[in-house]
Amino acid sequence: MTTTEIGSLLRTAEQAALAAGRYLARHHRSGASTRVKGLPHDVVTDADARAEAMIRETLTAAHPASEVVGEESGRSGSGEVTWYVDPIDGTHNFARGLGLFAVSVGVHLGGQPVAGVVYEPFGEELFTAADGTLLVNGAAPARRAPDPLPVVLTDIPTAGLRDPAEYALFADLNDTTDLRRIGSSALALAYVAGGRADLAANADVFAWDVAAGRALVTAAGGGFTGVPDEPGTERRGGFVAWGPGFDRHGARLAEAMGAISHLAVSAPR
Repeated sequence: MTTTEIGSLLRTAEQAALAAGRYLARHHRSGASTRVKGLPHDVVTDADARAEAMIRETLTAAHPASEVVGEESGRSGSGEVTWYVDPIDGTHNFARGLGLFAVSVGVHLGGQPVAGVVYEPFGEELFTAADGTLLVNGAAPARRAPDPLPVVLTDIPTAGLRDPAEYALFADLNDTTDLRRIGSSALALAYVAGGRADLAANADVFAWDVAAGRALVTAAGGGFTGVPDEPGTERRGGFVAWGPGFDRHGARLAEAMGAISHLAVSAPR
């Protein structure tokens, strides 16, 4: 696929994310009722389903010969292009009227990530990446000098799971880094890509949580690794991402996450 064709995919992803995000922005301030999907901390709102339906309609109208994999409605369609859609990454935040949530649309071609869009409706920030170019609201993000301690965004330890390895890792990060919990993997990855944080890691993600954000991070010159392997659609996985110059930190964090028991379980992905 040519650069022009990938650009067309990116523009469609942007259009879909912006439309869904603007719909969500009209609803988040008043809060939303939630329903539990699995563990008590895993919730969904009616807005999740509506936003995903809007995104699917936009993607398939522009590119009918493609597959959409969404958090709420699963797989539909087929083709060389696969869209990974998380209509609200950070649903708890959204439901409580907090602004830390995002619409995430990742684009894979032949199984490989080629583009991604993360839109933060509250701040009206659009993070996009394709062909090694990262843009925030259409411009290259400003870079800042690193702080003495790396800023790490993580939701470890995972809510609802009492894994000693996660608690030990959290304690170590709390001692050795400037640690933040924001409740959205998509935003964490976007902030690493934009240079606002240095690393991001979570142990409770699916492919749709990270498909767009990893494209942002790698376009910014950073790195991404799944733990123990690529996050899938059938079982929760983990990831570590890092900005330029933090490769050593990323490798050490990924090694430490390898001790988390639920990530080490072998299962179909």
